[in-house]
This record gives sequence, structure tokens and C-alpha cells, in this order.
Amino acid sequence: MRKTLAICMAAFAIFMLVPSVAARAELPKGKTIAVLVKGPSHAALARSILIRALLDEGYKAVDERQLERIRENKAAILALEGNVEAIMELGRTFSFSVLLSGSISLPQPVRNEFGLFTAMATVSATACTASNARQIAAGSASAKEIGYTADEAARKAVETATRSAAAALLGKAPPQSADTAGATFLVIAPARSFSEAHALAASCRDAGASSASVARFAGGRAEIDVSFSGSARQLLAALLGKRTDLREESVEGNTLRLSKE
Repeated sequence: MRKTLAICMAAFAIFMLVPSVAARAELPKGKTIAVLVKGPSHAALARSILIRALLDEGYKAVDERQLERIRENKAAILALEGNVEAIMELGRTFSFSVLLSGSISLPQPVRNEFGLFTAMATVSATACTASNARQIAAGSASAKEIGYTADEAARKAVETATRSAAAALLGKAPPQSADTAGATFLVIAPARSFSEAHALAASCRDAGASSASVARFAGGRAEIDVSFSGSARQLLAALLGKRTDLREESVEGNTLRLSKE
């Protein structure tokens, strides 16, 4: 029975791995990068994957002992929300140049008809300079995995999504095929923090986008790169159906500008 389940898991992995990736990467070499990740579970796993991806590409990362001190600082929670003063304070206190903040979205895994658990994880990462909190790179990815237990499925989904997000962040993500990429749109909407910017990207994916990632966050507005197999008006209608707090401001070509109630 267990052998049969293992075969099912392998078959499902082929069809259920759904990375959704986009990024603009300009991480500076030679600068020390601190990695913080928040999420309902497996944040330590995601953090270690992001750090290893940085080290493998020749970047300098803050070690785990120093990261523990950073996480214990009261400003760390605010920094993960995109608070400018908190990011700058942490940079001054712990002498790093770039903050890489990650966020995990992980709904409760569900049991499928084979008695296995299916988990869907989305991992978003944003890098900003510690001197002025300016965003310099972003990457996001989603993955669906299955496991014998809910925790195993969740762990595997987080691991797969984090590896894809790291590849996107570092400009190593493979291009989408013409069959799945769809048209590329730019969605511009109000956002008070990195978390709100990433939540907007998640809403675009919920609305049917094959990928959506924060391209830029500044001045209280987020710019989201979106791949969608439809028109700008169709994307707008689907997005507004998911986010009743947003309103159309303008649609010009492939750029959608939204306002907030």
C-alpha cells in the first residue's frame, strides 16, 4: 500500500508543482545581507534556503548567531512589515547593508482522495537597502506539493516555493513558456507596507494570474508585474472581484492603476 502511495505521490508531483515566478534582481555583491522570514510555519527552513542560495551565488550573508540577535530586536517585526525607520535602525545596530525579508503564505493542507495531504505555499522575498529602505529586488513563487502528513506536504511546498523565489530574486528563474505565460501587465495600487504589496500580488494570483510579483514598492504605492492569459479589462474585473477595497483609477494599455476606498 505504501509503495502504491509513493507512486501516486511521484505522479502527482509532476502535475502539481506550480511555480509562479517573477522578479527584478539587483542585489549588490560585496554587501552583507541579513535574511528574516515570517510565516505560520517552516520560516527557519525558508530562511536557510534563501541564505544558502545567496552564499552559492557569492553573496555575503549574516550568520545564524547574528540573525538570532536581530530577530530578538523589537524593530525586527516592524522591519518585516516594511517599516522604513525599523529597517534603517536594524542596519545601523547590526551593521548589515541589505535586508532580505521573506513572507510565507500557507493555507491549511487538505486531504485528497488518495488519503494524502496537499499543501499550497507562496513565498515572497523583498530586498531593500538598510541605509534608506529602498527596494532593490523582489521575487515570489508558489508551489503545490503532497505528503503522507499535513506537515510533510507543507514543508515540501515551502521548500519548493522558496527555492523558486530565491531563483527569481537572483535572476536565475527560467522564462515561462509561451503557452503558460500569457500577457504581461503592470498593476499599480496603494500599499502601506511590503506586506500589503505582497498581499496585492497574492490577490492577482487568486484572480487567475499565472504569476504576480512585487516589482517596486515606494511612496505608498506598489507596482506588481503580472502574467495573465486574458485582457487588461478581464484582469481588472477578476482582481476587483477578489478585492472589494480597490477601485479602478485607469487602464492604459497593459497598465492598470487602482485606488483604495
